Amino acid sequence: MSIALSFHGFTSGQTDDRSAMPLPIVYENVPVPPIHWEYRVLTVDPREEALPGAARLNELGNEGWLLAGVVDHQSNGSIHFYFVRQKME
Repeated sequence: MSIALSFHGFTSGQTDDRSAMPLPIVYENVPVPPIHWEYRVLTVDPREEALPGAARLNELGNEGWLLAGVVDHQSNGSIHFYFVRQKME
């Protein structure tokens, strides 16, 4: 009785073809240009106009703007909506 073992995943009937070695991965030091951003500030005085609704925010989103933050300036009553998007060059 004879037993054949293979650690390369071959089953009986297959040939052990070691000439098909995997190709090495070569990493290059390729400089990546920095991402540039542009910003938009929407200032609203709620005493004089309504806050932007879903329709207005969806318009800005369709233009690629992402709401990054909201600041409520209680001293002068205005609310600032800060938007950001990747600058297209």
